Amino acid sequence: QYRHNSGTDRRIDPSPTNIIDMYVLTESYNKSYREYLKDKSGKMLEPEKPTMLDMTVQYNELENLKSISDSITYSPANFKILFGKKAPQELQATFKVVRVRNSQISNAEIRTRVIETINEYFNIDNWDFGDTFFFSELGAYIHNELVQEIGSIVIVPTTSSQNFGDLFQITSEANEIFVSAATVDDVEIVDSVTATELRSNTTVNIFGGFTPTTLRT
Repeated sequence: QYRHNSGTDRRIDPSPTNIIDMYVLTESYNKSYREYLKDKSGKMLEPEKPTMLDMTVQYNELENLKSISDSITYSPANFKILFGKKAPQELQATFKVVRVRNSQISNAEIRTRVIETINEYFNIDNWDFGDTFFFSELGAYIHNELVQEIGSIVIVPTTSSQNFGDLFQITSEANEIFVSAATVDDVEIVDSVTATELRSNTTVNIFGGFTPTTLRT
């Protein structure tokens, strides 16, 4: 008699000796989803994830490579959306950027370059399932790429219920991969980073270049 309890996201099959559970992100779904995030018209619908049956048919050749006692199951990947208006409310944010005084480019171009750099950072080749996001790493990458244009950059949650620093570290589930939905509307050019800009009443670290400085508010 076979008795076993499992969660709703697991299948029980007592016959195979080895169940290979695979999270799969298809190239077509990845491409269509990123196009959906870039769409500002609101007319593009969120693409549907491939079903388990779709992936079983698409990757049927893997059945010829497994052992007889193995069973392969396919689970579609989930994107964890960060920053933009298409992200969950608790993950939406504004990037506050202080430009270098002698920079020769406009504020609009700085905002565009910041978003392009963020998209490069969240390229699918840089992430895996279950990774953890650290803003300190993103801030260092942006500043390194735009060192001649920006003096410092911080990230501030858009919801009033959150505090500065709440989005400095974000974890993903085992079937999730990070993607950014930030647009130029989520980048704000400021003269300086003040307590009002951060909505903070504590001692916080401001990322400016590669050396954090302390702002007391």
